[in-house]
Amino acid sequence: MKIIAFFISSAFFLILINSAFAINPDREYILTPDSVGWKYEQLEIRTADQVKLISWVYEADKENDKDTVLILAYPDAGNMSYFVYHSAILADAGYTVVTFDYRGFGKSDDFEIQREYLYYTEFTMDLQAVINTISRKFKDKKIGILGMSMGTTIVSRAYPDIKDKIDFIIGEGFVTDTSAIVDRYKGLDKQILLPEKPVLYETAIQSIDVPLLILTASDDTITTHGDALALQSKLGETCQVIQYAGAHLAGFQFDHENKGFGGWYVEQLERFLD
Repeated sequence: MKIIAFFISSAFFLILINSAFAINPDREYILTPDSVGWKYEQLEIRTADQVKLISWVYEADKENDKDTVLILAYPDAGNMSYFVYHSAILADAGYTVVTFDYRGFGKSDDFEIQREYLYYTEFTMDLQAVINTISRKFKDKKIGILGMSMGTTIVSRAYPDIKDKIDFIIGEGFVTDTSAIVDRYKGLDKQILLPEKPVLYETAIQSIDVPLLILTASDDTITTHGDALALQSKLGETCQVIQYAGAHLAGFQFDHENKGFGGWYVEQLERFLD
């Protein structure tokens, strides 16, 4: 399974590189949790504006259950089925993993999407609905969010409304300044649009006061290590930054030769949460 997981995830990584910061939903599932023999529950979740979302809850390995829920806010391409191996590895490490599809992705309700947007504020409503449901379902567990690239914008923008229901945030490819992303893509002759004024995002992200771990890639020129350090200087001791050698969102692949797919990633999460 580890070899298959690496090749499938490597293929997905290429999709991410080719469509980074271009919203590209896939409506079809390429895998389900039972494809890798993992026990899970499917939920239907309604947002405040009555959009139906589909969610999968991966059961934590019983022998090392950490009483901790990780909610995955994935990037801007594919759907939650592209993260079945990621989620199963985290569940095997003892975390209850919750994945969900934003509106317009996977089997969630339709939503008209313009690819050039960096994110949609409606996706923050989706995350809020998931957190509301999961916080009621798992009252005795710690709850955190694992955001990746666009997913970090959703977590950050939603933070003022979810802060009382989560205990920590982990982010990879963290968007710390939306206007900076727009400017960097202008330099590449690509247009990125924002759904709102940058100051609203800036205010939200600078209000984060739960423990935050940011994983940065040495070769990432869009969501850079320097960006993460600048945010760390503003947030203070609650924010940790760890860099790995590689490209945007390649953290799960890092050091797979020695630690297996996701091995290094799990180690960073465990150290942070301990």
